[in-house]
Amino acid sequence: MPAIPRNHYDIIIVGAGPAGCACAMALRNSGLRIAIIDKHHFPRDKVCGDAIPGPAIKILHQIDPQFAERLATFCEKLPTKRAVCYYNNKMINFSWSLEAYTATRECFDNFLFSGIRNQPGIHTMEGLAVNDIISNPDGYTVITKNDSRQYQCTLLIGADGSNGVTARKLALRGIDRKHHVAGVRAYYSGVSGMEDTCTEIYFDRKYLPGYFWVFPIKGGIVNAGMGILSDEVARKKINVKDAFHNFIERSVILKEKFRNAQPLGAIQGCGLPIGSRWVVMSGDHFLLTGDAASLIDPMSGDGIGNAILSGKLAAEQAIQCFMSGNFRAAFMKNYEHQLYKAVGANMKRKARALKMLAGMPFFFDLAFAIGKNRIVKKFIK
Repeated sequence: MPAIPRNHYDIIIVGAGPAGCACAMALRNSGLRIAIIDKHHFPRDKVCGDAIPGPAIKILHQIDPQFAERLATFCEKLPTKRAVCYYNNKMINFSWSLEAYTATRECFDNFLFSGIRNQPGIHTMEGLAVNDIISNPDGYTVITKNDSRQYQCTLLIGADGSNGVTARKLALRGIDRKHHVAGVRAYYSGVSGMEDTCTEIYFDRKYLPGYFWVFPIKGGIVNAGMGILSDEVARKKINVKDAFHNFIERSVILKEKFRNAQPLGAIQGCGLPIGSRWVVMSGDHFLLTGDAASLIDPMSGDGIGNAILSGKLAAEQAIQCFMSGNFRAAFMKNYEHQLYKAVGANMKRKARALKMLAGMPFFFDLAFAIGKNRIVKKFIK
């Protein structure tokens, strides 16, 4: 039997964010030869709200029995216990039953990546951008941009975000503004009236179904950001950075909170592919996870929880593929079925509700008026 080339892997994971790292963690003891490639060197920044939700932490505990011990040493996290949502002088208060945190993505993603960096059976490659992906009968050839080096794999797992090469090449998908959010984020010091254990979300009739977040970060820092549907941005010619400041000025609560606040750097932009539609996320010899599979919750804006879940489910599907020797699209569909059952159907319901609320703002008033109802609160969460 001919020797397997050194540049051939059973699985190549493109992207080392939460989805890619969760997938690699779940595959660590599989006996498979795995490579994970990221275009950045860690630590690196990622524009995000920096909230690490309870479901994400719960799944990481399930993946790695030693995760609790590692998490205890992660000093950059700030525990959160609840969240409040504001609209038209009304408030809904949510309490968490699961452990949840805030931490900058620069710190959190580096924490996750350090847990899989060059573990046995996992070859990590940083600062290596993927330029092209070529299909072949036995899998894929991954070509890097930096030095045109080529790597072969039997199964390719895309975890490189909505603008990455995997969604574009494997699912032939671009940005759909009706299912995409244009977001901005900035860090501040000196924001008043903040509670370390409480995150805050604001809605304004002018920007519905957009939202504004204010999340405390360890060290007295606040992550403030805003997201608006890209379709609305294009249709109304909205400058999202200007809208960010306008949102603060229009809110009595935010205006007071930010009266003496100091920005810690410039406002940064990002694109968020929301799960308001179910997209292609699998096929012959490939699976897509996280933002590459458009899994951001359309109601809460959380992407990390679903990203980590998709990484875990992709790893489970990968193991089944190698056990059966089946990498065909029909068999891969099981991954999509499991993911849809876990979060897809719920995201679809939330997307419909959000569209109705945005189109008829009086329903938004009603939702906040009855927001203390347990069923309503559970649906929004």
